Amino acid sequence: MKAIVNARLVLHDHVLVGSILMADGVIRQVGDFEPPPGAEVYDAGRRYVAPGLIDIHVHGGGGHSLMTDDPEEIRAFARWAVRHGVTSFLVSTAAPDHDRLRRRLEACAPAIGPAHGGAEALGFHLEGPFINPERRGAFDASWLRPPDAVAYRELAAAAAGHVRLVTLAPELPGAEELIASVLESGAVPAMGHTDADDETARRAVRCGVRHVTHTFNAMRPFAHRDPGCLGVIFTEPGLTAELIGDGAHVHPVAGLTLVRTKGVDGVVLVTDGIPLAGVEAGETTWAGMRVRVEGGKAVRSDGVIVGGVTTLERMVANAVAWFGVTLPEAVRMASLNPAMAIGVDDHKGSLAAGKDADLVVLDDGLRVLETYVRGEHVYTTQALQRAHV
Repeated sequence: MKAIVNARLVLHDHVLVGSILMADGVIRQVGDFEPPPGAEVYDAGRRYVAPGLIDIHVHGGGGHSLMTDDPEEIRAFARWAVRHGVTSFLVSTAAPDHDRLRRRLEACAPAIGPAHGGAEALGFHLEGPFINPERRGAFDASWLRPPDAVAYRELAAAAAGHVRLVTLAPELPGAEELIASVLESGAVPAMGHTDADDETARRAVRCGVRHVTHTFNAMRPFAHRDPGCLGVIFTEPGLTAELIGDGAHVHPVAGLTLVRTKGVDGVVLVTDGIPLAGVEAGETTWAGMRVRVEGGKAVRSDGVIVGGVTTLERMVANAVAWFGVTLPEAVRMASLNPAMAIGVDDHKGSLAAGKDADLVVLDDGLRVLETYVRGEHVYTTQALQRAHV
């Protein structure tokens, strides 16, 4: 049994100075109380203690790729991610063709679940292949396929039931059948890489689309006579909308517009991270492309954005600075909101009794000092290690 005391607890809607008690990987008590006799006690020194962050759209970071056939590569990413306060994530992946994607999911399914010393992989996010070639972003057109419910069921079976999120373009033929199959499998259908108009996007929501992949990016832009899918995203309360909060993928004013129209509870911060995430500068070959870090984003040689390099705890800080939200609201966009979006909020996403003891300790600059996953102390920053010597 462990207790963290003298902490500024970042709760759902306010910050409370108090304590948190953990046992058997679960939060037992949160609030103003004295730890029971025999508990291992850690004084947080009035630092922030927030729920662990959840990244539901990430392809890699710290030199590790999630576009892999190797489960050990996923576990290595998981050990890196906790350095940035991420305690759980979805493995966002794709492959050049159906058979290779099926084999990839089959090979990596054993990596889904807790990883000793790292963040927990909650399942897979299939970003395609059922997306619009006209809005493919950095995807090679040869990787894409029309929506196919039968093919999806094969992928879901290969993933051993671990597919949690599927990005698709609802305007493509076969999309409605695919949405039904995704729902039947227990996963969440998401609208993304799409050129859908207003009518098509609204019909997709009626069919069961509940989430939006990296809002603004790789989708039809908003216009006053052609609001497109963005008009639906802004106005449909049942849709949660991802936002890459790095200031490079989406201008801060556009991000503010999304937060104001959707409300804090409707926005999910994601990194769309690639293996170069977490570095100031660098260059690598990834998914068959030569990629470099430039202006806070990863780009190909032709300037097309490939993915993100800003880590999730920095996006929480950006949200506070740019969107006029409180710290609990910014944290919620990176913890409880993603947990709710993929249906794991019964045990993830907030500091509450009965939930998994996934915690992150932050300083006043919202830098990660320590991370706990299911009560296991998995990371301490070197600066804090030296302070304890």
